[in-house]
Amino acid sequence: MMTEKAPLSSVEATGRTVEEAKQRALQMLQVTEEQVEWEILDEGSRGIFGVLGSTPAKVRATVKTAIRRAPSEESERRVMAVVNAALRASGLAVKAIKRDSYDCYVELELVGRDAQRFEGPQLDALQYVLNIIINKRYDKETRVILDVGDYRKQRAEKLRRMALEIAKQVKERGEEAVLDPLNAIERRVIHHALMDDPDVYTYSEGEEPERRVVISPRNKQ
Repeated sequence: MMTEKAPLSSVEATGRTVEEAKQRALQMLQVTEEQVEWEILDEGSRGIFGVLGSTPAKVRATVKTAIRRAPSEESERRVMAVVNAALRASGLAVKAIKRDSYDCYVELELVGRDAQRFEGPQLDALQYVLNIIINKRYDKETRVILDVGDYRKQRAEKLRRMALEIAKQVKERGEEAVLDPLNAIERRVIHHALMDDPDVYTYSEGEEPERRVVISPRNKQ
């Protein structure tokens, strides 16, 4: 009788650079960079002329325990209370209702006559500010995702198409491409869209809210 293997919680991976090794570890664990803790085992060396005597970089990635648990009902209520208090303060006809809860995220949908006014950059800005408030004052482990209608779904599909197009250009030119700043959920879309591509790998750099995804050719010298 065959039994299903438990998900990996920790792996070691190598690469020509630390960032490449990290990306391989993420692919092995099937998680995003925000969901793991890193340990640099070996930074690697380029060797003579970047070839002779070179050693690969090596990292260990361990999935954060908190990420494996869905937010509690208390956390969900607290998040919804903070979000709806902010929406009431706006004076607009809009409120948040729960759509889903998974990993460390509580996904809320904005509904009401004025909900569409938050679609686009305004939604991302509101989500960013609310997460800062929630994490600093109420709950350090839970994150909120805000959506209006199918905005997130449409945005994710647009990002996937963009990632594939930019990856094509990266392969043709043999040069890295640095994307505009994206939030954690949108960076995950880019990483997942290209994680099975044998010719490129992705990693993130910078600090929030200016953190960006970099698409790099695997054969870069």
